[in-house]
Amino acid sequence: MTDLVPELAGRAEAEAHRDTTPCPCGAPVTLAHRPDATVVRHANTVAKAHAPHTDATGLALRLTTAARLPGILLPPLTKAPAALHDRLVTFWPYGTPVDPDTPEAAPWEAAATLLARLHRSPAPPALPPMRGPAKAARAVARLRDTAPGHLATHAVLRAWASRGTRRTT
Repeated sequence: MTDLVPELAGRAEAEAHRDTTPCPCGAPVTLAHRPDATVVRHANTVAKAHAPHTDATGLALRLTTAARLPGILLPPLTKAPAALHDRLVTFWPYGTPVDPDTPEAAPWEAAATLLARLHRSPAPPALPPMRGPAKAARAVARLRDTAPGHLATHAVLRAWASRGTRRTT
């Protein structure tokens, strides 16, 4: 896995400057390097190496879905994943991340609007489930374990417990 980051950085740089002259913007930056994903940014391009054994068909469906909903989801820069070592790689535009030190500055209302628009958009029938629900469950478990006395913990746990009881008409 040690060769993955420099090679992914090279791919990100090549994608970022596909239609331009040589790079004036400095070295690529590793944003994440975990077993489930490695993410490298170069200029305004992000290269993501997905987890080993990621289903190529499912990933291709997700890319197609994201490309079809550009006002809701971030469209990928390429239509199909590339291969690098034992990983599938996708390329995305870089967006401004939410500062973890100031979550109150996040665009929550805009995010809620996007979420509502997403839920009004039909998903392709073969689209595989996302990892979001499993990741949220792990985050809630960490919250219970690490911050049981925090002021927000009770509200988050109450919202989590009610997630299956809400229905829209």
